[in-house]
Amino acid sequence: MLFLWCPVTASAQSIEINRAQLEYADGGWNLSADFDFDLPSNLEDAVNKGIALYFLVEFELIRPRWYWFDDHAISATRVVRLSYHPLTRQYRVSTGGLQVPFSRLKDAVDFMQHVRGWRVFEQRAVKAGETVQAEVRMRLDVTQLPKPFQINAVNTRDWNLSSEWRRFSLLVPNEPPAPAPTPAAPPASPPASSPPASGSSGLSPNPGWGMSAGPSSAGTLLAPAK
Repeated sequence: MLFLWCPVTASAQSIEINRAQLEYADGGWNLSADFDFDLPSNLEDAVNKGIALYFLVEFELIRPRWYWFDDHAISATRVVRLSYHPLTRQYRVSTGGLQVPFSRLKDAVDFMQHVRGWRVFEQRAVKAGETVQAEVRMRLDVTQLPKPFQINAVNTRDWNLSSEWRRFSLLVPNEPPAPAPTPAAPPASPPASSPPASGSSGLSPNPGWGMSAGPSSAGTLLAPAK
């Protein structure tokens, strides 16, 4: 697991990265990150008027090369959509197939600031023992705005809501952690036999036996930050 802590500077037009974490699970690497920002008043007004805002969470995996330009091996983007629906008076945050409704805009924005369990690359994309660089950022995608608002975005800082790229190092271990063994539950108790009915032989049928498996836990891999 790898943590990135970034200094916080106060700015209404900037997105800060408070934490970023890569975690190994099920043959790949997942990104979790916490962002922090305030939605400027003009963006709040736009949302309340029915204009959807699209935010991008972008991830890059980079192999530094001393003899040439760095190799940008992996690029991944998650789209987060913020919208308001007047008929239901609800705000919605959508990403992938997930849609979460909120009654308050502040709650919707708070929800957007937390990314959890996002698969950004598979283990086969990296080599055991190598050190790679990872970068992450979040920004408002102004190209998704209506044309008049795109013009405003060129001239107004409030529309250029973005974080800086934050880079951190990952040392790929030689052996990925194996999943914890799955404990087996004991067999279920056989049902109590009922008294034989009149005219029966007095023999009860064979009881059924159930077997269930407990949940397995994915291994967590610690990688020191550089």
